[in-house]
Amino acid sequence: MKKDECAVIINADDFGQTESCTRAIYEAFQKGLITDTTMVANGEAMELAFAMAPEMRGHIGAHLNLTEGPALTPAMRKNAKFVSNGRFTDYFKTRSNYFRRLSPQDKQDIYEELTAQMERLIAGGIELTHADSHHHIHWNWMLAPIFFRVCREHGICRVRCHKNVRGRFKLWNGLYAHIYGIRLRQNGFRSPEHFESIRMYEKTLPGISEMMVHPDHDSDGVLIDREKKEHLPDGKVAARGKALEPLVRSRAGSVQKMEYARL
Repeated sequence: MKKDECAVIINADDFGQTESCTRAIYEAFQKGLITDTTMVANGEAMELAFAMAPEMRGHIGAHLNLTEGPALTPAMRKNAKFVSNGRFTDYFKTRSNYFRRLSPQDKQDIYEELTAQMERLIAGGIELTHADSHHHIHWNWMLAPIFFRVCREHGICRVRCHKNVRGRFKLWNGLYAHIYGIRLRQNGFRSPEHFESIRMYEKTLPGISEMMVHPDHDSDGVLIDREKKEHLPDGKVAARGKALEPLVRSRAGSVQKMEYARL
C-alpha cells in the first residue's frame, strides 16, 4: 500500500452474544456493510452463530471475554475476584486495574478460561482469523501477556490495537496506545495502524484503519450501530443507535475495504 492510500476493516463485535445482535451482524455481512466479525464463546446465541458461521468463513475472529456472561471453566467460576454467581464481574472493565498485579493462581485461572473460549470456537468449526476482546480487556497491561500467549498457541497473529485516532485522547492515553502498539509488534502480532469506533472517524486516515461497529436491530427492526441498550417497563431490552448503512456509507463508503485475513 502506498503512503497516502487508505483501507478500512469494518469489524462487528459480539457475534453470538444475543440473538438480536447475531442476526444483525449476519445481515450486515450479507449486505457488505462489514468485512469481519469477532465471536464470543459464552454468548446466549452461540448455536445460532455457529449455524451462520459457514457463510462467513474467513471473516471471523475471537472476541475473548472476562467481563460479561458465564465463565466456562470450573476454576474461573470459583474465583470470587472475577466471577460472582457463575458470571463475570466488572473487574476488568476498571482502568484502575490495568496495572494491578495478578496472583499466580489468577493468571492460571485466566489462561485456562481464555483457552477454553478459544477451543470452544474452534471445536464449533470456526477458522479464527484474528482476535480482540470484550470491553477491550486485552489492553490491560497485566492481562496482555496471557492474551498474547493464548493467541500464539492457537495460531492467531492478528490482534486489534489500542484506540489511537488523533484528537480522541489526552496525552497519557495516546502515549499508552503508542507503547501498547510497540508491545504488540514485539510479540509478533500484526494490527491495523488506526482503531476506533466508526462514529469517531470524521475522515479516513492514511494506511489501514479498523472501524468497530456493534450491529443490532432496534425496536422497529432497523439495522443500527448499537450505542446503548434501553430497558423498557415491560422488562424487554431495546437497542438504540444510528442506522448502520448510512453510517458506513458516510465514514467508509468510498474507501477500499479489506478483511482482517489480508492484514
